[in-house]
Amino acid sequence: MKKIINVGIVAHVDAGKTSLTESIYSLAHPDYQKGSIKKENTLTDTLNIEKERGITIKTSSISIEWKGTKINILDMPGHIEFFGEVIRSLSVVDIAILLVSSNDILQPQTRRIFDVLFEAGIPVIIFVNKIDLLTANAKKLIEEMYEKLSDQLVEMEKIEETEMREKVIENSNHLLEQYLNNHKIETKMIAEELRHRFLAHSMYPVFKGSAINNLGVKELLDFICETANVMHEVSDVQSAIVYKVEFINERKQTYLNLLSGKLSRGEHVKINAETKLKISNLLCLKDNQFVEATKINSGDIFMLPDVEDLKIGDFINTLKEKTIPIQLPTLKTTFHIGEHERFILLKLLRNLYLEDPLLNLQIDATTNEISMMTYGKVQQEFLEDTLRQMYPFETLSLSLPQVLYKEKVKKTGWGRIEIEESINPYWAEIMLKVEGNEGLGIRYKSLVTTGYLRQSFQRAIEQGINQEVKKGLYGLALIDIDITLEDALFYSPVSTPSDFRKLAPYVLYKALLQAGTTIVEPNISFELFVPTGLLGKAVSVIGRENAEIQDIKELKDESVIKGDINQSKFLKLESLMDELFSGEGYLKYQISKYRPTIEKSLYQQDEVDQIKAMLLKEKNKENEF
Repeated sequence: MKKIINVGIVAHVDAGKTSLTESIYSLAHPDYQKGSIKKENTLTDTLNIEKERGITIKTSSISIEWKGTKINILDMPGHIEFFGEVIRSLSVVDIAILLVSSNDILQPQTRRIFDVLFEAGIPVIIFVNKIDLLTANAKKLIEEMYEKLSDQLVEMEKIEETEMREKVIENSNHLLEQYLNNHKIETKMIAEELRHRFLAHSMYPVFKGSAINNLGVKELLDFICETANVMHEVSDVQSAIVYKVEFINERKQTYLNLLSGKLSRGEHVKINAETKLKISNLLCLKDNQFVEATKINSGDIFMLPDVEDLKIGDFINTLKEKTIPIQLPTLKTTFHIGEHERFILLKLLRNLYLEDPLLNLQIDATTNEISMMTYGKVQQEFLEDTLRQMYPFETLSLSLPQVLYKEKVKKTGWGRIEIEESINPYWAEIMLKVEGNEGLGIRYKSLVTTGYLRQSFQRAIEQGINQEVKKGLYGLALIDIDITLEDALFYSPVSTPSDFRKLAPYVLYKALLQAGTTIVEPNISFELFVPTGLLGKAVSVIGRENAEIQDIKELKDESVIKGDINQSKFLKLESLMDELFSGEGYLKYQISKYRPTIEKSLYQQDEVDQIKAMLLKEKNKENEF
């Protein structure tokens, strides 16, 4: 059985990623006429918006055979706001090619991509592109990568030279021992150790070339094949995972990676260890398209057409998914639409949500507002462009991405509504306690035994709480709260689960009134890398945005500022990076926690319904005494 290896290509904008894909394909298919972004005839950039902007937004795939190895190439997005697509693709790839342009400085986006690949544990090959240009300076760029990416880069064209050989040797105990004992170390031994360190993602081979002129691409492919030959064998246990869904002419196409085992057409499999599915249509990747197949081998990617119930993250038989950290979007984009076009919009948004679950399509139960989660302005523009290409909307408009504020309780609070209270229309009595926790989410527990309050009543209370917990005192979702059922009372035989379900939200609200809530927003922990000459300017800018600086270090040619900042202020800082630091600043960040917002205008009491108003009135009466 031929070896199969899945390779992701990722790069910053304009590094030549699509050109490299075209070059790889043309080397394996000598009769193929390479496409170009300008001519809009490339193999992988197929969306209109991709062709218009010259960037990759959705992962596209091609397949070649090279020296007896099947190489599946995934051309992945390079823009930070499509990292959800990138991360899902990383769960499929065995290795990644990081493309950099030799006629440019090391781009901040390249550093961000490298960090993501490192955190995901993906072996990385670096391809220094465009070395044939008069403006190219590959030596200077590689020196910069040594300083800012890793000092474990191995320049493959210098692998026979003493410096590169010693770099490989000093990282290997058995080679180092032989070297110190004056034993001859063959080139083959160096190559084997390099591949081992590469697959352990502790060394990074560097190739130089020109994608558009096929320079260095053959050597790159040879190295990939050699790597495939030494990769570990996987088990025979059948396991596959859905990594992508898309709709072509309203027909659903579901893409999977067969992590281990084999899969045949006509076979019955289990989805998520529960639902049975018959594999009626099976397509495998061949060249630049998916074609009918009777069998899929371990490691390959394949497509199932027209399977309604499959979604991203679903697995076949046994789950062996790679665990890759992903930063969830924390910005919200709202859709405004006329009533006569609302149904069409929701239908299209549903498909986009199925293609990218991180968008998290939501419809507000009170206002009917339609919203999605996004990473930023570029993704919001992509959504609007995509929708308008799908349908000629007349009334559609989208808000700019907005910070998604939340509420956290200030202290412990109790709420109780008794059966005899005049404001209580239900045959039920409930007492709840609320208190905060740190980063543990929303948790519910009951101290009331089912021997006293039967399970159906307890389940109804929890259901009622789950409905209400979506909104706190200011109409924002609650986070990091422990809710405890401490007491309850029923009247037999008139009390029903419905009584408890309907009363529970108001008891929760009463507990929140006593506890109080604080409006919070995501806190960004950041590292800002800037040229040392711009350090003073960077400190000043960060200070104006109310950031808390934790540490400042001066490195060789740049300085790094570590700190924390509210997301609402971070968005402004991020948008000004190029303007402030002339494209030489790199902002590395992650959401670490939530902290109180400085936007005091948000503290306006949300409208309450009639019973909540009664509870407020009751609270005021208690204060009079």
